[in-house]
Amino acid sequence: MEKPKRILFLDLMRVIALFMMIQGHTTYDFLDLSIRDGHSTGIKIWTSLRGYTAPFFMMVSGAVFTFLMLSQEKSDGTNPRVRAGINRIFTLLFWGYLLNFPVYEFKQIFTPEGLNHFLSAKVGETLFTILWISLCLYLYKAIINTEKTFEENEIKNIFREDALKHTQFRKSLFNKNYFKQEHRKKRLMSSVFWGVIISIPFLIISNVLSKEELQRAFRVDVLHIIALGLLTIMLVYLISNHKKGLMAVLYFILMLIIISMFPLINNVDLSNLPIFVAPYLNDYDTKSMFPLTPWLAYIFAGALLGLWLNYEIKKDNFEKKIGVKLAVVGLSFIFLSILGDKFERFYFGRSYFWHDSPNLIYHRIGIVISVGAVMAFLSLYVKDLPKFMKQMSRNTLWLYVGHLIVIYQIVKPIIGYHTRFNVPVTMICILIMFILMYLQTRIIIYVQNNNGYFETLKKLKGKKKTI
Repeated sequence: MEKPKRILFLDLMRVIALFMMIQGHTTYDFLDLSIRDGHSTGIKIWTSLRGYTAPFFMMVSGAVFTFLMLSQEKSDGTNPRVRAGINRIFTLLFWGYLLNFPVYEFKQIFTPEGLNHFLSAKVGETLFTILWISLCLYLYKAIINTEKTFEENEIKNIFREDALKHTQFRKSLFNKNYFKQEHRKKRLMSSVFWGVIISIPFLIISNVLSKEELQRAFRVDVLHIIALGLLTIMLVYLISNHKKGLMAVLYFILMLIIISMFPLINNVDLSNLPIFVAPYLNDYDTKSMFPLTPWLAYIFAGALLGLWLNYEIKKDNFEKKIGVKLAVVGLSFIFLSILGDKFERFYFGRSYFWHDSPNLIYHRIGIVISVGAVMAFLSLYVKDLPKFMKQMSRNTLWLYVGHLIVIYQIVKPIIGYHTRFNVPVTMICILIMFILMYLQTRIIIYVQNNNGYFETLKKLKGKKKTI
């Protein structure tokens, strides 16, 4: 399979998204509140730019994933990107929930109170917890295993027209002998074993947490939205049988549905829903930072962008023409948001632009695409990125996780959550954070080159013995 052609301006956009993300979180958590929440011109500009960080990050993620997925499709219809994508989805959801989880409550596992909470858990609750944990573990192991036991065609056949009407297909889909194969039996038993082990601390901690702590643990983060966005992108890819025209229509319809739902459910009280479901729908009394509406719309907008770039890259003089086309599309979205805002003022007598208006979403999509146009023009003169920038842009997930752990799990507990600094010291903090993220990238690359963490530890242990 021919290696997919890289688009330099997408790499440039990922670098910008990474910079905005790291400096945004660092400034927000270390800058003195009297300055950060002030009304100076510099802070107003910073606050305005920070509002584009998440849309930028999500659109670039959707565009890069869709572009690579389409570029890596094999002649027989299979696509290794599907397996890699599902693995990425599990990873995103795992870290999304772990980063929000109150890890300090783990001490409750070893207390009499924790034991009482576990023993008082209902049988149904216990079995359900073991079931869903075991199922997640089994699916994850089935996806990441190196054997040819998970094929994209097995998923595609489910969506094949009239597939369930054929007796032969039903027999293969509902195969009673599925778990009789030795490797599947071992995987199933291992998943159930670890499901039981993990369910014990989960049941203890989930019963100990207060309502506020549970809301924080289940709130929806950027990682959750990207995970669900990538899952939907792949499902559309499989359901449409890889037909790009149909994919574009479905992505566009999904984007419009999410945008339309935003003003309808943004301020609806959904507290009666399960605590792990409500945060996905809106942020009304759920402490959710990124509900599906409107944030999933940026993923679908990115998917459309990636689909379009996959089409455009096959044309002659792609690098010279794409900047102009992106500028036209980006400015069109911005113009659409301006017209929509004027209509709101005329029809409702006021603007809802900064509240729950679709115009804000169109505006942010337009800004991101316009920045892409600038990066496309810049890529005509910058032929390549420095190696360390490319390495950092390709490891944005781990750098996202890493910088949050540094801020919230290491630095803040040491210096105190209320300790803040002036502008020069905050700038130094941002610089230090970038250095730490560069070092983290070097470690990631070193581990990858040595076939994983276990092999790396063995190698380092061997060097230590030699010394």
